[in-house]
Amino acid sequence: MGELFDKYANEYVDIINRGSKITGEKFEYFINLRVQLMRRKIREIEDSPSHILDFGCGIGYTEKVIRNYFPNSFIVGIDRSEISINKANSLNLLNTQFICQRSLSLPFADNTFDVIYSNGTFHHIEHSDHTSIFREFLRILKRNGHFFVFENNPYNPLMMRAMKNNPFDKDAHVIYPVDLKKRTLLVGFKIKGVNYYMFYPKWFKILRWTERYIRFVPLGAQYFLWGTKKF
Repeated sequence: MGELFDKYANEYVDIINRGSKITGEKFEYFINLRVQLMRRKIREIEDSPSHILDFGCGIGYTEKVIRNYFPNSFIVGIDRSEISINKANSLNLLNTQFICQRSLSLPFADNTFDVIYSNGTFHHIEHSDHTSIFREFLRILKRNGHFFVFENNPYNPLMMRAMKNNPFDKDAHVIYPVDLKKRTLLVGFKIKGVNYYMFYPKWFKILRWTERYIRFVPLGAQYFLWGTKKF
């Protein structure tokens, strides 16, 4: 996976924008939306996490957004793509560290992070490796820490078409929410919920306020799994 994203790191944003043209939105919109959704869930329980990990951080733009929403947090981004990590480091973000790591073992001490965020990463990882990674998540999360895994929704045909037309997603292995939930439960996480989002394109944005009431409907372009470590 690292070599794949090394190849596309310099045109990553353009590829995402081409694929999302049908929605009328750009790359930055989707990152802001995901971080807002994560913050909303975290604030149901606590105010501000001190340490946040972005697993599969890519070129680091998400860290800019996380920094805006969690200004007092120390943020770590980790990715297998060396070129992406170099681009992320060029952002020179305060209280942020970027690490290139290709091993399934994560280079962090036990109980390091309050929150782990990951978007669009697990469909690039062999499904047989997911459980090992979730065990690492469990190890490095603090007690009562949160993890959020955002993935493309296999039940949404427009999203599946967009993935096939995306040069770095066309050979990816989509993940059904029920399978993601089983794998995280298996290692000992408590699952808070599965939520679907991105139901309306930009020209129907007047209806977006209704999404909070239909997040259980498996039609949104993406979904996210929210879990916690309870011991």
